[in-house]
Amino acid sequence: MTRSFSLGLSLILATFSFAQTSDIVLFSDDGVKFTFIVDGDVKNAEPASRVVATGIRTETPVMMVKFEDAAITPVRQNGYFDLGKEHTLMLTTNKKGVRVLRLTGVAELGTASKAEPAKPIPTTFADDAAVVVTEEVPVTHVITTTTVIEEEDGLDGDNVNINMGVNGVGFNMNVKVDDGMGTMNSSSTTTHTTTTTTTRTTGTSAPIIDTKPVLKEPEVYHMPGYSGRTGCAWPMTDGEFSDVKTSLEAKKFEDTKMTMAKQIGSGRCFTVAQVKGVMGLFSFEDSKLDFAKYAYERTYDIDNYYKVNDAFTFESSVDELNEYIQAR
Repeated sequence: MTRSFSLGLSLILATFSFAQTSDIVLFSDDGVKFTFIVDGDVKNAEPASRVVATGIRTETPVMMVKFEDAAITPVRQNGYFDLGKEHTLMLTTNKKGVRVLRLTGVAELGTASKAEPAKPIPTTFADDAAVVVTEEVPVTHVITTTTVIEEEDGLDGDNVNINMGVNGVGFNMNVKVDDGMGTMNSSSTTTHTTTTTTTRTTGTSAPIIDTKPVLKEPEVYHMPGYSGRTGCAWPMTDGEFSDVKTSLEAKKFEDTKMTMAKQIGSGRCFTVAQVKGVMGLFSFEDSKLDFAKYAYERTYDIDNYYKVNDAFTFESSVDELNEYIQAR
């Protein structure tokens, strides 16, 4: 009976473990398009700059990135990802010019499907929306009217001559006014000339488009109180590092713990304090030294690296690490 119960419980736990999966959201920081392959499974049919890979069943998947531009060297990298979580990775270039995958965040499953697609991080310039400026442009119309009236003293009528000009276009009219009283042989003529100038101003709106780019500062991490050299761009947050420590502490064997620690470091940036925290999880001096060497070029505040010496038991380890750093 006891054996049957144990077997049933094992099957239930195995089924539950098998059902647990994780998701990986991968995006390129420069917008380059790629194909994402996880454990041999192609996750996107067409190259894209952002891919959501779902249903990943292993904690240590093998990831392959092949670029749309065949001239770019493919990326192959292992990683450690807790099941039941969504992990966001950034495809970026390290200081050696090599493209790598770096973890930027951990969230609940399904978060990516609810959010808007990530946009590439601006580097130097960002185009703001076009600014439309409406300016009133005066348009002047000048109408000049000249009226010439010729009056005759005779009773045969009046001749009215009208000359008009509108914006440089003129016309002439001669009007005969007859009162029907007959014709006189002698007459005298009096001419009256009247000139009227009328100016009209109307407004028209002419859109002026100003598309001058606005300079924006790139988003770069700055550690409070630190002004030395940096070995990587953006270290893990306290919350991310807490998850890392929990995962490492769960491993019983030193070799397994070291393998996982290096997998974590392959896509993440440490602080000196975080390096010391990982070193403190190892029982053997050789393991502490091995990880200290590995993490040196993956540490943000590398000018503070002398502080990791406190994690060693023997002075010889301090000397060996110093020789390693001097040789870099």
